[in-house]
Amino acid sequence: MYSLLIADDEALEREGLELMISRMLPDTFRFYHAENGRRAIQMAEEQRPDFIFMDIKMPGIQGLEAVREIAARTPETPVVIITAHDYFAYAKEGLALGVREYLLKPARKEEVLELLKKLIREAEEAKRARNERLELQEKLSRLLPLAENELSLMLMLECVQEIDLTQLAGMLNLDWSKGYAMVLSFSRQTSKEWQTFQLVKKEIYEAVKQWCKPTLSCIVSPILGHQLALFVPFPPGRPAYTQRMMALEWGERLRSQAVERFGVPLSVGIGSVREGWEGLGRSYREAVRVCSEDQEYANVLHYNDLEESSGRMTLPPEEEKKLLDALLRHDKQEAAERFNRWYDRLERQERLFPHLRGEVISLLLYLNRTVRAGNGAELVSALNGFEDSRSLREGALREILTWIDGLREEKERNRTHVLQRALLFVAERYKEDLSMEQCAEYVNLSPYYFSKLFKQRTGENFSDYVTRLRIEEAKKLMGKSQHLSLKEICYEVGYKDPNYFSRVFKKSAGMTPTEYRQQNGI
Repeated sequence: MYSLLIADDEALEREGLELMISRMLPDTFRFYHAENGRRAIQMAEEQRPDFIFMDIKMPGIQGLEAVREIAARTPETPVVIITAHDYFAYAKEGLALGVREYLLKPARKEEVLELLKKLIREAEEAKRARNERLELQEKLSRLLPLAENELSLMLMLECVQEIDLTQLAGMLNLDWSKGYAMVLSFSRQTSKEWQTFQLVKKEIYEAVKQWCKPTLSCIVSPILGHQLALFVPFPPGRPAYTQRMMALEWGERLRSQAVERFGVPLSVGIGSVREGWEGLGRSYREAVRVCSEDQEYANVLHYNDLEESSGRMTLPPEEEKKLLDALLRHDKQEAAERFNRWYDRLERQERLFPHLRGEVISLLLYLNRTVRAGNGAELVSALNGFEDSRSLREGALREILTWIDGLREEKERNRTHVLQRALLFVAERYKEDLSMEQCAEYVNLSPYYFSKLFKQRTGENFSDYVTRLRIEEAKKLMGKSQHLSLKEICYEVGYKDPNYFSRVFKKSAGMTPTEYRQQNGI
């Protein structure tokens, strides 16, 4: 049911209009009456009617003045002016105030009915649009935490796909050019600490979001194993060193609050400020490297401090690339040698074991992302389970060699699948005018590569394979269908020239089609 406010200084006009509408549209409206402009403003604010019929000429506050007040307070309410005066000036001013329609006294029933139906249709459409908008907002509010989790995990696990990241960032209204990562690592040194963390980790996650998001406008990742990451935008115009000090202050604040509120020891690692999504992923890797349960100098450490104090980079990019190249070439021996040399160099730097483990996790996440070898979260969990240098080395190398086996198997499966599709395509089309280029295009390979793969897998080149299928089919037709002439068989198996068919048949079978029939008594 809708509500309608009728504002007119004449009671008979109000009651007559109500009676007319009630008869035309029974059980549709609840009516309110106002005898002047002041009362109309009060009723509009108190009752919030769906529609208002307003007389222009009333004592005290005039109709248009009342419309102006109502439009300022409830601009969404449609107002219809009722007047006995067809004045252009009224119409012009009313339009400026947002008046929807005009009715001239005495209003005709058909005119009133049509107007009300129009207003109801518009109200229904507006209500439908509003409900859809609210549903969309509700769905979006549920999706936003998922989008934030997805974005943070893609950065943490090196799943950097520019389009997906940009779309997720758009959903979250993020427009960053620079930023850095902060990793919170909760202690696992004793079983008691680990059990305590497991009991309160959901509360910790919610608390970190409440502490950080309003001020830092950051992305908060889900807890992965015993670590949680923040991705923080770098405010434009702020000096890098100032930002570095602020990040360290925030890290110390979070560490203190986690200890005081939850009794859980916490170490914080902070990466350097970098540009773009890939840069944020690299900053996360830096934060992982310096974030440990047993830091030598501080429980909160910035990657730049570590680099400045050590005087050298922890992992030259060219070593990453050489190891990755060996992995992609499926060279187990070279990959193992390069990894072991890299690992030996790290051990000689006399790093604490958590630092060493952070370096290994960082390297394998990079390799895992590039070769798409598996689940990054499971990889981090597995590597975090090693508590000494020897088992960490063996476990990491085992992962790398397993990836090489997996890449080989995947390559073999892909080749087998491609060949199976090609052979099925040939089996369906060999009786037609079929070319190798058509088959290569069907399996989405270049003709040169397809030719090499086909010969390697079947032992025949493409044309010889098709010829063999055609000749074998011709032999079957000769045996099954003695009434078919050789010319008809020639056309049936895909040849257009009987003479050419005869030459090909002789080359393949060692005799002409006629001789073959005579020899086999067919």
